[in-house]
Amino acid sequence: MGISTRCYWLAFAMLAGFIGWIIYQADTGEKIRLFLLVESFPLGDKLGHLWLYGALAFLLNLSLKLRKYHFHYLSIYRGSLFVLVFAIAEELSQQFFVTRTLDAGDLIADAIGIAIAEFLLRRKPAQE
Repeated sequence: MGISTRCYWLAFAMLAGFIGWIIYQADTGEKIRLFLLVESFPLGDKLGHLWLYGALAFLLNLSLKLRKYHFHYLSIYRGSLFVLVFAIAEELSQQFFVTRTLDAGDLIADAIGIAIAEFLLRRKPAQE
């Protein structure tokens, strides 16, 4: 017996809330211990983006039962597209905060994390 969709939604909501809290802390200029820890690792910020947005896309795709959008010969999971749009919007919104820095590297890390989630989910065995 598999994990229910409700569990995926709960995990997604918890992670989305955590990411929202991180964004709020960064927008307000708070220097919390988590930021200091991440900054102590080489490429820690980029790896954080990769893991957080990849996990968010992974969980949202499972919550949405792996539904896809199809564009001619290309298909993308809906959750991946939603998370990518959110990542772009969040990154672009940083230009309005003196405490934030618009960074294409962060967006690339987000996209790589989302792509890894897509890759892993496309290899997931079909449920019977």
